[in-house]
Amino acid sequence: MNQTAFLLILISVFLHAGWNFLSKANRPSASFYVIVNGIVAVALLPFPLIAKIAWVQLSWKFWIFFAGSVFFEIIYAIGLFKAYKKNDISMAYPLMRALPVLLITAVTYILNIGKPLTVPGWIGIFIVSLGCIILPQKDVRDINPRNFLRSVSGAILLAAIGTTGYTLMDKLATAELTLLSQSGSSMTVMAYFCVVEFFIALGLLAYVFTLPREIVEFRKCWKTPYPYLCGIFSGAAYVLVLLAMAQVTNVSYLQAFRQMSLPLGVAAGIFLLHEKVTIPKLLGTVLVVTGLILTVF
Repeated sequence: MNQTAFLLILISVFLHAGWNFLSKANRPSASFYVIVNGIVAVALLPFPLIAKIAWVQLSWKFWIFFAGSVFFEIIYAIGLFKAYKKNDISMAYPLMRALPVLLITAVTYILNIGKPLTVPGWIGIFIVSLGCIILPQKDVRDINPRNFLRSVSGAILLAAIGTTGYTLMDKLATAELTLLSQSGSSMTVMAYFCVVEFFIALGLLAYVFTLPREIVEFRKCWKTPYPYLCGIFSGAAYVLVLLAMAQVTNVSYLQAFRQMSLPLGVAAGIFLLHEKVTIPKLLGTVLVVTGLILTVF
């Protein structure tokens, strides 16, 4: 990895952890994420206009994958704000990053999608699983797979399912899209990302208007700078990752380095939000990061 790629990913890591911290610190809600996704869509608006994509000629498969991505992104956003309402970020953030890796591995293995995992990959999956079981426990004496299900909220699982779903849908949709696009792959992905974000914002807005408390929250959110900052941070983080991909010879190194946002999120919760420090939380985080790095090699 050259210095340019290293710098791009380093900034992306801080931005990713930063927007999650801001979400947790500012009473997250569906309304909050309407603005976050809307800002990303507006910021990326030039790409669909510049990219030479014949949207009307795209196959029905693409539109199914596209709709699936939007649906799972909305599920993820709802799970995310509920998870941050009920849980410490130092517990929720690493679990929401790690559980999708396990779920995606299971789905791709069952459906025989992509390349099979290497030996280090399988070892990494085992370590991630162990870290996920340990991380939410209150005490080392409580460590037990059955206690994991009692400790992890449904919102965290919902966010993990959403992440798993949109990751797979995005992979399939962008593969279909790049076959017919006349633009470069990065330009095409950015255009796709913009349109998806726009429909996520619309979907969340529809959800907001079904709940009176969310309507009240929506009126408040427009008056604070935090959802706008989160939108800028999350969009910029993704753009930097795409730029870094063009600078590396092996994307695995890039994916491994991105996992460094996980301990940053945990540290932000502990040191800035004064969340409780436990041995299982620290040990679980170390295992999750180690396992995630191994899975990309």
